[in-house]
Amino acid sequence: MAEAISAASLLAVQTKNNQYWKAYDLLFNYCWKYLIDHQHRGWYQLLNNENKMYSDEKSPVPKTDYHPVAACYQTIRALT
Repeated sequence: MAEAISAASLLAVQTKNNQYWKAYDLLFNYCWKYLIDHQHRGWYQLLNNENKMYSDEKSPVPKTDYHPVAACYQTIRALT
């Protein structure tokens, strides 16, 4: 998901097509709502088809931080 967020922002900037910003918003909002543990931090590793966690297991270090941060960095970099 982090890579999809990053790709959407890069495509939006390169193509000037606002549909990619809409995709960016949809992807980011989905992650914000379902994948991010707002209480204890980190992203959950897997969800079922009803967007429920299989377990409390989160992505292993360093993936839990690296991928989301890298996606945000790529978006900022594309906008500058």
